[in-house]
Amino acid sequence: MKKLLAMMLTGAMVLGLTACGNSASTQDAAAETPAETEAAVEEEAATEEVAADTAADPEKFVIGFPWDTANTDPTWISIYNNVEAAVESAGGELINVTTDNTADGLIDNISELISRDVDGILFMPASDSMLPTVDSMCADAGVCWGTMFRDINDADIKEAMYASDWYAGGCHEDDIACASNIVKSMGDMGVTNLGVINIAKGDTSSDIRDKGAAEGAKEAGVNILNTTYDITVTTDMTKTIESYIAAYPEMDGILVLGTYCGAAIPTIEKALSDQGKAGEIKVGRIDFESELGKYLEEGTFHVSYGGQQQIDPLVSAAILVNKVIGTPYVEDGPSIIITPYLELTDAGEAAQFNEYFLGDEAVYTAEEIKDSMIRYYDSSIDKAAMDKLLSTFSIADVVARHSK
Repeated sequence: MKKLLAMMLTGAMVLGLTACGNSASTQDAAAETPAETEAAVEEEAATEEVAADTAADPEKFVIGFPWDTANTDPTWISIYNNVEAAVESAGGELINVTTDNTADGLIDNISELISRDVDGILFMPASDSMLPTVDSMCADAGVCWGTMFRDINDADIKEAMYASDWYAGGCHEDDIACASNIVKSMGDMGVTNLGVINIAKGDTSSDIRDKGAAEGAKEAGVNILNTTYDITVTTDMTKTIESYIAAYPEMDGILVLGTYCGAAIPTIEKALSDQGKAGEIKVGRIDFESELGKYLEEGTFHVSYGGQQQIDPLVSAAILVNKVIGTPYVEDGPSIIITPYLELTDAGEAAQFNEYFLGDEAVYTAEEIKDSMIRYYDSSIDKAAMDKLLSTFSIADVVARHSK
């Protein structure tokens, strides 16, 4: 009877909420629950184990995800794996279209996914200005949408999107604080003159990381010599490091605030080594990558802030899934959750990160997500519960849960 009562309460909760797309959540099933007569209730109680199994998941739903699945970088693969785990935790299906992550490209991707009859779409916005178009497209189609890795910085666009019935919300990090803190950490290591590399100007993340770095530099007394933007290939990364060394003999630190260049740190390390500067110039970056442990052990790399590449898309997907199946964390407006950056300065932790964050398994398994992040199965899960859960997230936390 206890399980039956829980099921009936869940059904009642779902009835009061709105699902997106073609998914009707469990509203119809809840309405048809045979609880009108004592005999029906007794019959249900007698078969409660079977009923619990057959009513275990919401009605099937489909989430569309524009992502470059051809990219072989372990981080990019892990992002997809974490989104997939969140979608499958509630019995959903994830479908993908390849994207270049530009605003125009993403709008085309979203149009294609809508034509494929998805119930929700998760993506990483290239700019705030694209969001009203996305919202209009999704509203016309009755499709929910969510974001990952990005806040909305334009006040007018944010107000409009937060008022939308179709915007589920999403995760982002405190990029200003992160960029400020990593500059101050490098200042504590003795860096006084810093060369910086960042994603293209105009990108939401790039702009606010610039702002945070400037604040941290002012507080720590660090001079930012130059910032180079939009490096996407290793040859350009090498040229940039070589030009920094030639132009700024006083440079004692290099910070990658962000880049879409694969193998960024190995490329920088080789360039420094070729110039006889490896270990002499302190190196840091935002966003973990798989080669960091080697250079941390050698003493030629010094600090990274990251880990958000896995937890952010996972929780962003959970936010969207909860909205699509009719059990959002926040019932009036989007669910916005700040996911943490982790600091990495130790080669041992870097090895654990590679094993437990970049392997085939998500940082929370589908079963763990179902138990701790999907409100359909537990009505006590809300934004406050998610904030509490994420306060314990760390490399050590993932290792403890997933070590064999």
